Amino acid sequence: MTEMTDHLSDVAATALSLLQSAHNGDAAAADRLGELVPSLTAAAESGDTGAQNVLGGILLEHAGNPSDAAFWFGKAAVAGSPVGKRSLGHLLADGLGVPQDLAEAERLFQEAADDGDAHARFNLARLWWGKRDPQTVAGLLRSAAESGVEEAYGPLGDLLTAIGDGVEALTWYFKSIHAGDADVLHDAITLARDLTDEDIHHAGDMAGCAAEAEAMVKTVRKYR
Repeated sequence: MTEMTDHLSDVAATALSLLQSAHNGDAAAADRLGELVPSLTAAAESGDTGAQNVLGGILLEHAGNPSDAAFWFGKAAVAGSPVGKRSLGHLLADGLGVPQDLAEAERLFQEAADDGDAHARFNLARLWWGKRDPQTVAGLLRSAAESGVEEAYGPLGDLLTAIGDGVEALTWYFKSIHAGDADVLHDAITLARDLTDEDIHHAGDMAGCAAEAEAMVKTVRKYR
């Protein structure tokens, strides 16, 4: 789902709520969303950047039309919307509905990140992974993660493991596991095997995951 952080007008906020429900399988919400699209389009055409972004999200995720989504994200981006910049950057980075342009995607992600968009920081970190100083990339991921971008938790744990900060890495693995990402569990166990029980509990305390930390201690004792 496209996350929106710009201020939203009433019609844009309603449409975003319906889009989220439709994305989760609510057929009634999908029908209501279709009924609302003309009003949302009118707001977008009048220059409402929130409506432009939500309409872009509907076209991308609900209608499967990335080229028209790029048009509306582009409108919002030109108007200075961080969400518009980040969303258009995503399409450019992946070549969805537009020719792939990594340089322009990077520029848009950087501008949106500078404007305070946490998801743009995550996207920029992904683009810079393996190409920039790991500490710089970790800083972007950390900023995104601390702002609640759950997709950043696991990659931040991976990168911190690679640069040797095991306790903080395990902290973010715990947060990722708590958020429902079971894919990081193997990496978390592998990392925890080389940490002390005290380190594991400390990571759990920092993550707010004391129960997960205690379970991890019991698990890794089998491998020591």
